[in-house]
Amino acid sequence: MGIKGKILVIFIVLLIFAISIIAISNTHKKKEEKIKLELIAQPSDFEIEEGQNITIKVKALKNGIPIETKIEWDVKSNGNTGQLIMPFPSETNESGYLTVKYIAPSDVNEMVHKVKIIAKFIYEGQEVKALINGSICPKLYETKIIISCDKKKMIAGETCHFKASIAYYDRIWIPLRNATIQWQFFINGTKIREENTRSDENGFCLLPFFYSNAEKNLSIYAVAKYKTNLNGSMDFNGSKSNVVKIKIIPEKPGDFPVVLIHGWIGSSSQALINFTWYNLTQKLLQHGFKLLDFDVVKPGIQWLEYEPGWENHHIPWIAAKVSQEIRKALVLNGYPSNQTIDVVAHSMGGLIARFMAEHYMADVDYWNDSWAYGSGGTPWYGDGDSDVVIGPEQIDDLIAVGTPCHGVPPNINESLLQIINYAKFPWWIGQVPDMIYGSPFLKAMGYKSSPLVDYYGVGGDIGWIFGGVPKDFDGDGIAHYSDGLCPTESPYLEGRPLYILVGKAWPYGKEDHMSLIGINDKVHEYILKHLID
Repeated sequence: MGIKGKILVIFIVLLIFAISIIAISNTHKKKEEKIKLELIAQPSDFEIEEGQNITIKVKALKNGIPIETKIEWDVKSNGNTGQLIMPFPSETNESGYLTVKYIAPSDVNEMVHKVKIIAKFIYEGQEVKALINGSICPKLYETKIIISCDKKKMIAGETCHFKASIAYYDRIWIPLRNATIQWQFFINGTKIREENTRSDENGFCLLPFFYSNAEKNLSIYAVAKYKTNLNGSMDFNGSKSNVVKIKIIPEKPGDFPVVLIHGWIGSSSQALINFTWYNLTQKLLQHGFKLLDFDVVKPGIQWLEYEPGWENHHIPWIAAKVSQEIRKALVLNGYPSNQTIDVVAHSMGGLIARFMAEHYMADVDYWNDSWAYGSGGTPWYGDGDSDVVIGPEQIDDLIAVGTPCHGVPPNINESLLQIINYAKFPWWIGQVPDMIYGSPFLKAMGYKSSPLVDYYGVGGDIGWIFGGVPKDFDGDGIAHYSDGLCPTESPYLEGRPLYILVGKAWPYGKEDHMSLIGINDKVHEYILKHLID
């Protein structure tokens, strides 16, 4: 065979080899194409509102050709998964399609609730899946808040009232009840107060606002917010109110009449009430303050006096009578009945003032001797008509001197009361049991002041305490004795200032119970300062 023949043979062999390789390759490809399986979902991603539904289609393919096969489903979520509605049996049709309906949860408590819907089939031992990612959003109703204030300008120490109205839109505006409204108040961009209120069944809520101790004219800006709420059967979008501005003018002496409330049997004699109030009254008048006159017919300032028979009642009953006398005196002195006042109180008078400030509109005609702390309610109750007519919104400053907010020792006896000139009535009647450590009255009152009142306590320490041991009611780690009757720290209320004077009893000092209010210049200076500051 010649060279040409050999070349031809080699060429033919190589050609046959190449054709064989191509044939083998095509055979492998055909085999691979035979096992290509697909499951296509439409849509592969979706977003719908809670309670809504969406149609999902899947198509099963083998080598691009529709097949009939059984489809299995699974829905996964961190919360409510919703519901899949599918035909039975769950199989693709001859066109390879299967249509199901997904119903979203009726209520989701997050802005985007994620679900994963997994469809799968198994064909000749091979598992094929399709993943559908769903986002469920709450149906949010639009809300709107409008706020207003009953005053555009007020003196520091007065109380104004903000009002909010909130509604949601569902074809018409509907009052949104039981909604939490967040109030914020600002001065020069700095937030000074934040408080929450709840709307009533008509979508309204009121917030009393109190601001004191302004040294210059101030502008306060108020705004109310409602946060997006996803917790109920209906979900509401958040909203922000209009901005309301009020002007605060610094208080000056004479803006508010000062009411002086004496202690237990403090008006039992003219000499006693004169000693209690005369010196302080003169200083107040000299500094431009106005005192509330309780008898405008008589010349000079006539102080509040308890009427005969009051001593046989408990403190809440007396507080109601005192509040009524104050309201009468305001009108007789030419003030409106809701005029803002300052109060300086001595001894039990501070408890009377506190009761007015903390239990406005209380019904106090009767007393329940069997009441126990923790049983609910209060030991005082009434006939259904409110008796206390002065409340915290009418009181700016309350300065309590020698007031037993935490009580006095239980074994103060009649001999001691004679020594301190307090024995006109037996110690066990009327109000004295209310002032003993742990009494039902004190437990029912508690040891906090109204947030609408600037409260200041004053106590004296003469180095001894009758019938007890030194007490640390303010929690500073330093226990004090008493002013001879009231424990030094008993005027303290949680978070409020307590001014303590350490010294001796008269005639060696002026830190005893009666001298504190009657002749102690430091106490008088403190009162003058804090009736304005």
